[in-house]
This record gives sequence, C-alpha cells and structure tokens, in this order.
Amino acid sequence: MMQKKKVFLGFPHGMCAGVRRALKTVETVLDRFGAPVYVLHEIVHNNFIVNELKKRGVHFADSLDEIPPESVLLFSAHGVSAAVEEEARRRKLRIIDVTCPLVKRLHHAAAKPRDVLILIGHRGHPEVEGTVGRSGAKQTFVVADASEAAALPAFPPDTRIELLAQTTLNTEEVTKVEAELRKRYPQLESAATVCYATTNRQKAVRSLAKKCEAVLIVGSPHSSNSNRLREVAEQEGARAFLIENAGELPREIIENTTMLGVSAGASAPESLVDELLQKLLSAGFQLKTENCTADETTEFSIPEIPEKP
Repeated sequence: MMQKKKVFLGFPHGMCAGVRRALKTVETVLDRFGAPVYVLHEIVHNNFIVNELKKRGVHFADSLDEIPPESVLLFSAHGVSAAVEEEARRRKLRIIDVTCPLVKRLHHAAAKPRDVLILIGHRGHPEVEGTVGRSGAKQTFVVADASEAAALPAFPPDTRIELLAQTTLNTEEVTKVEAELRKRYPQLESAATVCYATTNRQKAVRSLAKKCEAVLIVGSPHSSNSNRLREVAEQEGARAFLIENAGELPREIIENTTMLGVSAGASAPESLVDELLQKLLSAGFQLKTENCTADETTEFSIPEIPEKP
C-alpha cells in the first residue's frame, strides 16, 4: 500500500514584526508623498516584495549618490552606519529610519566605548556594515565562524572585550563562536543574541527536520535568515531547499518525498507560502497541523513620518 504524502507547515514562519513595520512604513509614505520614494538598499531581503514596490514607484539605491537632493529617503530594516546617516542629513534628504528596533538595539550596544568589539556576522551584509559603522570601540573585528575567531590576535588580560552578533545568524554557530572566544579571552563580555524571530523560526525548522525527509524554505537567496533556516534543517539531517516561490518547487520533492516540512524566512510574504501549499496539495500531499514552537505577539509601531510640505 502506497504511503500517503504529508506536508507539515512550521509555526512560527514568515514575516517578523520588523519586516511588517518596514512594509507598513513604506505604504504610509507612498500614501502621503506619492512616488517616487527612495530606499537605501533593499527595504527587506525579498525579491517578490522589492519587485512589487518598484512597480509602485519605490526606487532602491545602492548609494546616496543615486538619490536627488531633498528626496524622501527610507533607511532599510537592516540599518545604516553613522557616517551614512550623517551624509544623508548633510544632503538634506527627508529621512525616515525604518531600521528594525532590534537592530537599533544592536547599534546602541555597539556604540558603547570599549577596547575591542567582536561582531559575529557576514561581511558585506548591510546589518553588519551598519553595526560596524556605529562601533565605539578602539578596535572592531568581524568574524564569520569559529575558525576566524581562533585567528584573532592576542590581547592583554586587562583588555575590555565585548561580543555581539548579527541578529539573523544560526544560533548554534553563534554558540560555537562564543565558546571559542571564551577559551582565548576569559574576560570576554557577551551580549551576542540572535533576535527572537530568527531563534523561533530556527527552532520550528529543527522540529520539522527531525520528522521530515525534506524541508522547503520560502525566501530569497540573499536573505540571511532564510539561508540559516536551510542550514539548520540540514544540520538535523533533512534535505533542505531554499526556494523563492512555488514555481521553484523541485520535482524530486513531488516524486520522492512522503514527509515534507515547509517554513519561510522572516521577510517572505504569506501569499507565497499559500501558493506553495496549494501546489503541494494539488500534487497529492495532505496538510497536517504542526505544533507551534513559540507564540509571537510582538508588534512595532512605525517611525515618525514628516508631513508633506
């Protein structure tokens, strides 16, 4: 007798409070000012969202040089450095800061005076660049993993060293890096915490991966938190795929999987998850209820938006 194919949807999944806040802010700004509206970098790391906003007159700039003077400018949810913020003000841009409040908290922690700041993160990611650009330390180092942590220089025993982390990292990798650093620097102070939404989604995916042969993550390829979800599923022994939408559903999943898990990154719209589930149901999968591993009730109010002149 052929085993019935089942799909389990992880909870929580999809958009976090910081992403919802950023998108609500864009909507409000468009309603108040109309197009064009400028965003420095992508408002959130999701191609579907970015492309939809482009159609409505939102321009995503790689640098301030691309933005006309006195334009309405949103800083993305990932935040910017102090130098970028100062330059934007010098150019008399009408700034609306959409930095996620939890990234803002990281910025405030980084700005404290100390001898050495070590930031666990991915070089080149906007959140990391923004945080490094807020550092109040005499020396700042970015490490991506435990091997890079082991290669840091020696410091005198009285050196004040603090550890912080990008908010969208693999929680287990952060633990490994901190353990390596504590071996080298007994005086290390750590506030290296991954944000609640990243932690909750990883916990849910680990639960899925323990019971499923494969796990699908809905998210864009340049989304840090989505890639980490794929990683943690693989760490638990499941095959894992990061896909942007139902059109990228691997054929092997339909043909060779009987127990399938589905989750979504913190910037993925629920509509894309629904489309994927409908395609799986049409392919013969039965949707099963998955226990919620964490309740999320956090909501952030949107930032102050200036009146139209």
